[in-house]
Amino acid sequence: MKTIIIEKFKNYFSQIDFSNNSILNEIYSADIVFKDPIHEIKGIENLKEYFQKLNDNLIEGSFLFTDESIVDNKAYLSWEMNLKLKRPIKNVKASGISVLIIEDKIIKQRDYFDAGELFYENIPILGGIIRSIKKKLSK
Repeated sequence: MKTIIIEKFKNYFSQIDFSNNSILNEIYSADIVFKDPIHEIKGIENLKEYFQKLNDNLIEGSFLFTDESIVDNKAYLSWEMNLKLKRPIKNVKASGISVLIIEDKIIKQRDYFDAGELFYENIPILGGIIRSIKKKLSK
């Protein structure tokens, strides 16, 4: 059962279309807890609303799952994300990992990624400052 949920999860996010959220009820429990470096969302309806907001600014997007490990009721999925945004018009790429806790469905999802790479570096002015700091630190 866990592998079926994981495959549905990967298929859904491989080509992002958050406007088609009917499958989310098959993947996530009603009281899902979703957390990433920026948000914490509780409940499937709130998660659907969050995904819809993301979809409103998305031209296209995809996740390429590069590795996975399943231990008991936890799945670890490494990924590379590619987004083409409407505002600002640009392509955004990031790498990360999702940790899923699964019972009958996913009850908890924790995403780990560099929030600066994904969000802050894409904000005018602030992005340039962050990229400059990262460049100086890497020397």
